[in-house]
Amino acid sequence: MDGPTTRVQRALSDLSAGRPVVLTGNSPTSDAHILVPAEKATVESIAFLVRHGSGLVCAAMAGSDCDRLGLPSMVGADREHTGTEFTVSVDARGPGTGISASDRAGTLRILADSASTPDAFTRPGHVLPARSATGGVFAFRGPAEAAVDLLTIAGVHRTCAYSALVSELDPTAIADSAEAETFARAHGLGCLSIDDVATYRRMTELHLLTQFTVERDTARGPFRCVGYRSDVTGAEYVAYSTGSPAAGTTPLVCFEYESDPAPHLFQDCPIGAALDKVSDRGYGTVVVARHSPNSPLSADTHGDLAEVVRECGYPSPALHNVPPESRTMMWHLGLSISSGDSAAPARGNTPAPFGFESPSVVGPVVHGDRRGRELGFRTANLELEESNSVADGVWAGRCTLPDGSTAIAAISIGRRPTFYGRSGIRLLEAHLLDFDGDLYDTTLEVHLHHWMRGQVTFASKEELVAALAADVVRTRSLIAG
Repeated sequence: MDGPTTRVQRALSDLSAGRPVVLTGNSPTSDAHILVPAEKATVESIAFLVRHGSGLVCAAMAGSDCDRLGLPSMVGADREHTGTEFTVSVDARGPGTGISASDRAGTLRILADSASTPDAFTRPGHVLPARSATGGVFAFRGPAEAAVDLLTIAGVHRTCAYSALVSELDPTAIADSAEAETFARAHGLGCLSIDDVATYRRMTELHLLTQFTVERDTARGPFRCVGYRSDVTGAEYVAYSTGSPAAGTTPLVCFEYESDPAPHLFQDCPIGAALDKVSDRGYGTVVVARHSPNSPLSADTHGDLAEVVRECGYPSPALHNVPPESRTMMWHLGLSISSGDSAAPARGNTPAPFGFESPSVVGPVVHGDRRGRELGFRTANLELEESNSVADGVWAGRCTLPDGSTAIAAISIGRRPTFYGRSGIRLLEAHLLDFDGDLYDTTLEVHLHHWMRGQVTFASKEELVAALAADVVRTRSLIAG
């Protein structure tokens, strides 16, 4: 059983190579679609899309690209009803009617050409551009937004051809998620959902903005108060933390709401009771969501809560009153849930999804390309299978050495986009901070304790070196010596 990481990473590899990918909706009954990167569109790939799709070939595009090519919204378009803002349809100028697979592949490639101009197209035509919402899947869970997000992550031009997948069981209907997965297996295609894209972006990006940090002395002892604002939901959160790591102590994280923004550290209310629990524990955090407890929690809100816990630096906290969906998102973000919670969770406990039980990697240390040595940060490199579900990014953790001892390490997982874009071999690179020995051809066990940031393509080696130095400083602050 695959997890979101595995499904998205396979899709990224397939799209980078120009292969079709099947995208399912955000519910089991939602329409499924076939995606093909526009810049790599061929007669064969578009013929496949037309043969199995609805016949309407759309082109998911970023709003800035639509504006650059002079593609206004279609007259009478009603995004409130369809959820997608379609523009005028186009054909590339040239011979042909525009409707053949060859003509439409050519139109798509020109739409994906950054040098194209508005006069490269005639209007109307046989390719229907769709303007992706700013913010991608976090603004709207639609196929256009998921397609643009995927191609942006994959490092190819973000214009993507897509068409609804017709049901083989009922040719008058569009395939749902279950049938789409069957179709993908039958044709050897990658398959993922729109929610997978959102989860992956949560795993590899930061979406919390720190608004304030204050230290407060209270009747319950000193608390560090950090305020966050989510750039996904716009919601605000306050994390009240106390204590520090101690032998045998598991941090307790409690979740509460508030609808009154007034100070509440001294209130006799559920938040005060949660603060008492954490204070009695001696180590932990109360996360307060600043909205009404009667408001339904969305998938993006669960992502917010998981990010707050990740920012607290707890790799394996005990949880109280945390919704099951937030717990699941925490596993996706590389956290594990401690079973040592002395306070029973009020909303139940969800089993860890497959592939997220243990944020660790074991493997032989292989010879790399000496990039780390060149930059001044030697690394022990472990090759990763495409199916490995650990999230790409920079982590703080520990490595267990062959003699049984451990070393603190700043760990990078990914394809080294600064040097290789999306074409690099996926590696785990562990920079052991206080170790200078030879680990080649030995087996290393790498424990990933704290996810710190996503992979970034830097404009220069100097910027990369500065970021690596900052990663080392943060690693030391997160991992006790």
